[in-house]
Amino acid sequence: MRIALGGDHAGYEYKELLTFLSEKGIETKDFGPYTAESVDYPDFVHPVAAGVENAEFDYGILIC
Repeated sequence: MRIALGGDHAGYEYKELLTFLSEKGIETKDFGPYTAESVDYPDFVHPVAAGVENAEFDYGILIC
């Protein structure tokens, strides 16, 4: 299973979910953001959605 994850600065602290999924043997890709600094949500949502739409990933998780 492959999961894409993205969000905005408000959801940054919840990215520990990546570690949890990895420990369960689930392949993940973090599309950002990579810090808690303010960002525009669509900049990170669109790549996640495109990856799921193109079947690069089975699921996408968006956190904001």
